[in-house]
Amino acid sequence: MSSKLRTIAVIDVGHCREAHAKQIAGRYASRRLGGQTLAHRIARRVSEATGINKVVITGAHLPTSLLTSGFSGADVLDLPHGHVCERLAAAADSYDADWIVYVPGNHPFIDPVLIDCLLNRAYQSAQDVDYVGYCGNNGCWERIRKLGVAGEVCHADALRRLRRNIDRLAGGNQDLSLAGWLKLAPGNFQMQFVGIPDALDHHDLRFSIEDERDWEFAELFSDHVRDDRTEWQHLAELVRDNLALRGDMALRNNVGV
Repeated sequence: MSSKLRTIAVIDVGHCREAHAKQIAGRYASRRLGGQTLAHRIARRVSEATGINKVVITGAHLPTSLLTSGFSGADVLDLPHGHVCERLAAAADSYDADWIVYVPGNHPFIDPVLIDCLLNRAYQSAQDVDYVGYCGNNGCWERIRKLGVAGEVCHADALRRLRRNIDRLAGGNQDLSLAGWLKLAPGNFQMQFVGIPDALDHHDLRFSIEDERDWEFAELFSDHVRDDRTEWQHLAELVRDNLALRGDMALRNNVGV
């Protein structure tokens, strides 16, 4: 990686003004998987990516329990902005970053190797690309967010362009991926997609946490992955032969939660 490039990973836990959102964000500081709080677990895993210079946890109106958790090697930014794209751009400004790796705060099984793969593609195409993310072999990128093992990479200048058009992104679009916001925004963004590994390219895999049922799955995975190994290969192996679990995941991925 060029010494002129500075890349930060931003773990965003959302807008926590409303009571329900604040309760969910509080879980990131209090609930534990494998002996670690969710936020600490995600920050540690993301920091293992070799292309990351800094890990930052962001959100709006963050609960005190998260602000005072004490993250080794990660900063916490409580920002006033209502849209995640505004927070990503603000983090880029604060750390003078060239590239942002966006990781939603409900992805405890994020894989640093998958992050580095995206960053390598971004660095190789730095002059010609605004965004790099994963997609299925059929070109579909929409369901990668629920898969929950890979982040998204975006150039800081593209995020600033998004911020200038934030009124086009607000209102009902908070649950989209960064790719979805880029496609909604006016202007031309150069986007590249990398094929997700074949073992993950299935509609019946889901490792993100969006409700209590997902928490049950996460605890199951954490209990059965020895030595805190959370590489995607181990996760895929855990569910490969469990038809009931895969059926549940497929149903939930199709109908939403």
